[in-house]
Amino acid sequence: MAIKNRDVLVLILGGGKGSRLYPLTKKRAKPAVNFGGKYRLIDIPITNCLRSGFKNIFILTQFNSFSLNRHIWQAYSQRIGHEGFIDVIAAQQTNHRTDWFQGTADAVRQTLEYVVYHRPKYVLILSGDQVYSMDYQQLLLWHSANGSQITIAANYTPANKIHELGIVKVAPDYQVIDFYEKPATVDEVEEYKINNVIEHPAECPFLGSMGLYLFDTDILIKALDNNEVDFGKTVIPEAANNFDMRCFPFEGYWEDVGTIKALYEANMEWLRGGGISHILQGGNSIVTNSRHLPPTKINNTTITDSLIADGGNIQAAQIKGSIIGVRTRVDRNTCIEDSIITGNDSPQHGDQFEIGENCTIKGAIIDKNAHIGAGSTLANYSGVEEAEHDLYMIRSGIIAIPQDTVIPPNFAI
Repeated sequence: MAIKNRDVLVLILGGGKGSRLYPLTKKRAKPAVNFGGKYRLIDIPITNCLRSGFKNIFILTQFNSFSLNRHIWQAYSQRIGHEGFIDVIAAQQTNHRTDWFQGTADAVRQTLEYVVYHRPKYVLILSGDQVYSMDYQQLLLWHSANGSQITIAANYTPANKIHELGIVKVAPDYQVIDFYEKPATVDEVEEYKINNVIEHPAECPFLGSMGLYLFDTDILIKALDNNEVDFGKTVIPEAANNFDMRCFPFEGYWEDVGTIKALYEANMEWLRGGGISHILQGGNSIVTNSRHLPPTKINNTTITDSLIADGGNIQAAQIKGSIIGVRTRVDRNTCIEDSIITGNDSPQHGDQFEIGENCTIKGAIIDKNAHIGAGSTLANYSGVEEAEHDLYMIRSGIIAIPQDTVIPPNFAI
């Protein structure tokens, strides 16, 4: 039995400062970070919601919200109509509270009055910086069929990734017995392995929480009747002891893209036809802002294994293994390899090319509206893992050029 739209209210958590994604979060909230050439990260959970039939959505933010607010209005204001809403709730001072959101649980606690106003039967809590495709109807049916009060989604996880996730200990019926947030070693969660409990991929003996929670509304209110500020660290472990909590196993691709490296790799998976690229099958796409741009103009460029978005002007010599975003303008004799070029917000003016001629760009993320001077080389040939500079950063060996940065001619990294 399908769950009715009005029974479900969705909360998408916009996260904190996004320091691990900096400098891509220098001027925007984490959910507004670009992905896949023409999308924003927030488009992924919203697309999942719309395809699941759930159109009552709040997005909770407190840092650099302008870009996100503008994108939500441009992309979804006409799409939702009178069938629901997609609204951004930014942290605010009130007569009762004068501080910002202190964590994921505190953010939800501070917005409960807006949730209760709509009287939903269920509250679905999602993250705004994850890449995956899921039919939330299946999650809700699992929740209902098992008589759960709380259901958490978990992904089959290898041992080398447990330090990034909350690890779930379950009974054979997927009843959650315990929860361990980001263990440092396998020894700490040896008894959490699911080897003798349920079937699983051989290389993935753990269930790692996806930070995706479904609550009966009355149970959510009870679970937040305290001063705890974070779901993963305190609220979920305590709730596992006090309420009927089940684990929903998710076998599809899922990636938390909270770091530069994770974001880069998720983009490259998308480029290679992996990751969530299957979402494009059958004429589907990720829902986003329809810009109605002309096709990209390409002259004398050899392009291999790449994605090119609309509205650009490409005169480059070669583009290989790269994602080229909207309105990207590249001048002659430039070579781009294994890179993500986010593109530009404004149309081309005259013969201006934001990426100049005779440049070499390899293993980099070039954020929006950046200008790369002619003859520049942006390539980490020396294999530096981490670096700070006024004009760029290197994270996990990946060069990141901040939004609106101007790289002078003949600059070299």
